[in-house]
Amino acid sequence: MRITILLAATAVLSAGSAAATTLVPADVGELSRDARAIVLGRVVAVEARWRADRRGIETLVTLEADTYLKGSLGPSVQFLVPGGELGRFQNIVIGAPRFVEGERVIVFLGAWGPSIPFVLGLSQGLFRVVLENRAWVVTPAPLLPAGGAAVPIVRGDPRLRPLALDEFERRIRALAEARP
Repeated sequence: MRITILLAATAVLSAGSAAATTLVPADVGELSRDARAIVLGRVVAVEARWRADRRGIETLVTLEADTYLKGSLGPSVQFLVPGGELGRFQNIVIGAPRFVEGERVIVFLGAWGPSIPFVLGLSQGLFRVVLENRAWVVTPAPLLPAGGAAVPIVRGDPRLRPLALDEFERRIRALAEARP
């Protein structure tokens, strides 16, 4: 009996901590206010690398900026995304966006101090710009606040449709300038 208790205690004490991702839903108004910069651009490089502690992989994304909807971080900007694939190793972080060289995107970037920026809200802070019926549209459909009120987030809401790029830009600029 003592050996069983000792083995159980040893197993519990030696077990590593479990990591979890908690994603709090945010509408575009919240993302716009919290972002240090909002940039529309083209992905020019995606480079996976070991984190400094070598306990996981992170991906460094380089974006060639077409325009900034808020702030400015220069003609090209680099930011980190958790997870990635490095050789035979893969680190998957639920909710983290994936980027492909050549795609056009709008990213909402945050930063703490002088560190490399990161995408706010993981995938919530990424919008892809795609050509649809000879017009540039933003997808997924943004959850835009109405009259300063928070927007209820309903998966599969049929009212959500891709928004024309120029309309998305206009609304985001207005939201970014609004004071809470």
